[in-house]
Amino acid sequence: MLAELALLAATRTSPALRRIGLVGDGVRLWSRRRRCLREWQAHEHHCHGVVQRAMEGLPRRRKAVILGSGLARDIPLEAMAAAFDAVILVDAVHLPVTRWRLRYLNNVAFVTADVAGIADWLVGAARTRADALSQWRDDPAVDLVVSANVLSQLPIGPEAWAEAHPAQAIVPPATLARAIVGWHIEDLLRLRCRVCLLTDTEQREYDRAGTLIDRTDLLHGHELPAPDRAWDWTVAPDGEAGRGVTLVHGARGYADFRHAWAG
Repeated sequence: MLAELALLAATRTSPALRRIGLVGDGVRLWSRRRRCLREWQAHEHHCHGVVQRAMEGLPRRRKAVILGSGLARDIPLEAMAAAFDAVILVDAVHLPVTRWRLRYLNNVAFVTADVAGIADWLVGAARTRADALSQWRDDPAVDLVVSANVLSQLPIGPEAWAEAHPAQAIVPPATLARAIVGWHIEDLLRLRCRVCLLTDTEQREYDRAGTLIDRTDLLHGHELPAPDRAWDWTVAPDGEAGRGVTLVHGARGYADFRHAWAG
C-alpha cells in the first residue's frame, strides 16, 4: 500500500488524465502484475510472439510506436530497441518504476498522451475529441505501430468518470464505452504503416468449481476479424478479484491488423 501511494504521488500526467483516474489505474495495474506474475507471464509471452511476427518483413525499421505501453512488459522491448532506430512509448501514464527500469535503452522515448483523444473533451476542456494518432499517422518515418492491450482498457477511466459526473460529461455514459473502442479501431485503420494489435475481447468469470458464471464483452459490441493468435489470460486468479472467483480474458493478436481487417 505504501508503494502504491508513493507511485501515485510521484507519477506525472496532464490534469485531465489525472482527473478521470488514469494515474490510479496505472498504479493498480503495476500492483496486480506483481501479485499475479505467474499467471501474466504466459500472456506476455504470447504478446511478444505476435509483435516479433509484426516486425518480420518490414522494409525499414526506423520508428516503432507503442500505444498504451503501460508497464512495457507485454512487448519485446529489448528486441525492438535493437531492431529500430527509435522506439516511442505512448501512454497517458508512465510510472517512475517503468522509466527507471528502461533507462539503459537509449533509443527508447516516453511520450505522455491521451491515446483515446477524449480526456480534455470529456471534462469540457476541449470542444471536440482530439485526433489522437495524427502525430504518428503524419510521420513518414513510423514503420510499425503496436496497440498494446489498450483497446478494451481505454473506456474504463472515462466511463467511470462520466457515470460519477453525468451532468458534466460531454458524452452520455451509456454510449461512451462503445464509442471509445470504435474510435480507436478507426484510428488504427487510418495509419499508413504496419499496425500490430494486441487486445483482450471478453472476460469470463468462473467460480471455484470451474463453472462459468458470467461473461462480459470487453469490446462493447465491436467485432474483430480472425486473429493470427488467440489465447486465454488469467487476469485475476482466485482471491485477486474476489473469494472463489477467477477472471479469465480471451486475448487476440494481429501481426498486421489493417491487412486482417481488409481481408
